[in-house]
Amino acid sequence: MRLGALTLLGLLAGAATAAAQAPARDLARTELAVAELRLEDAEAILEDLYRDHPSDADVLRQLALVRFHRGDYPGATRAMERSLSERPRPAGERPMLLELMRATAEATDGYVQSVAAGGRYVVRYAPGRDEALVPYAIQALARMDRALQEELGYRHPGPIRLEIHANAEELARVSTLTVEDIQRTGTIALCKWDRLMVTSPRALLRGYPWMDTIAHEMVHLYLARMSQDRAPVWVQEGVAKLLERRWRKRVARAHLTPSVQGLVDRALADDALIPFERLHPSIALLPSQEDAALAFAQVSTFLEAYVADHGRDALRDGIARMRRGEDARDALAAAAEVTFATLEGRWRDTLARRGDDAAPAFRDMQFQEAGGETDDAELAEVRAEGRRAVRLGDLLWARGRYAAAAREYGQALEAAPEDPVIATRLARAALAAGDAAGAEEAIRGVVERYPEHAPARALLGSVLRARGARTEARHQARLAIAINPFDPRPHCDLAEVGRTEEARRAEAGRCQALGGAPRP
Repeated sequence: MRLGALTLLGLLAGAATAAAQAPARDLARTELAVAELRLEDAEAILEDLYRDHPSDADVLRQLALVRFHRGDYPGATRAMERSLSERPRPAGERPMLLELMRATAEATDGYVQSVAAGGRYVVRYAPGRDEALVPYAIQALARMDRALQEELGYRHPGPIRLEIHANAEELARVSTLTVEDIQRTGTIALCKWDRLMVTSPRALLRGYPWMDTIAHEMVHLYLARMSQDRAPVWVQEGVAKLLERRWRKRVARAHLTPSVQGLVDRALADDALIPFERLHPSIALLPSQEDAALAFAQVSTFLEAYVADHGRDALRDGIARMRRGEDARDALAAAAEVTFATLEGRWRDTLARRGDDAAPAFRDMQFQEAGGETDDAELAEVRAEGRRAVRLGDLLWARGRYAAAAREYGQALEAAPEDPVIATRLARAALAAGDAAGAEEAIRGVVERYPEHAPARALLGSVLRARGARTEARHQARLAIAINPFDPRPHCDLAEVGRTEEARRAEAGRCQALGGAPRP
């Protein structure tokens, strides 16, 4: 009898131990699912775990992580606080995660949420001026979603969440980057925790290609899911940069501005290309905006050459191999059925054929918070006679003497023929003086050499509108809005040349809201 009792006690103890170990096995499955961004699987496992073990520190930790990935920042914070209150040993990264969750909850407290396509697209932003971005943001999300399904053969399960943050400081609060990281490399957006985070274009002096940037980060969202977060930074950035304009272009191409092409040419000539491995863990940690631009150019042209030679099916196969744990170089080479050295050699050959000896100087993004350059500051390097001419032109412009102002700006441009600010002022004055042809002559070259200079792009749209080229004017105005949507000029132009009456009315409202005046 005594032996039987002992045996029974032993069996009960074993059962208790097995029961205690069950959460550990399920937690391991949950942890792997979260790491691989299989959030739906993680939620399914956690449903039972949390019901049966609501005070388990590790269960609460995983619950906090899943809530954080799903955008429930207050709920994530509460769960992580409860996890720490159970005094887990060791605490591990919980305190750091709790700090991030709290900061994100605080930063986004009061954000407005807009939902489209039955909840597939969710845009969150601070109430106020950034509300104007929402219809354009949803347009970019929807178009890029379709394009990526076509390019990559995969559909993100959704929801696809975008958060628009006011400035570099806010982006730093909700990420692991510092303000210095963001401003040093021009990192104005990122994709992490299954969401897109972008900086409002009003945080920069003249905006930035914010709609392309949303599309760029959406590629990261797709690739992270497709590869179960195993694709390295250089592959992700290369594919993202290659496809970032696909939402508005039929064919994916690596788009290098003339100034960035100049960086590539010089790096190639000086044997100073950046090794792909240096991009880990983030391009945001490189020394400068020039280095970041060069890195993006390298990886995007590499992937462009890869897809051109081997097709997008090879790219899909390469990503699938990375998901299974293969090294990225080996995966891409195996999918292409060549060595990686061959891939790299072919890519370098394409770089050698891209050269442009007359590339303009690279210009850093300028953040408002950093007190960056204004138009006057940009003119500081112009020779004295040029600066005097610009100042005189500004005085004449303020007095409504537009033709005289244009003459002064023309003299200044002779002293600094590469300066897009002077050229834009010249074109603006010429247009106001009724010389649309002269304005177009002044501004065309600027847009070609500095395609992301928003004032020039917007002014070109106005010039084309004045010359009766409605279709091209509409195209240029839309491109200007995709860089700086807070400039009333392109909205006012679209109020006249928009494709439909509904579109014209909508843009007229935006023009007036931004302080512009629609033309009759």
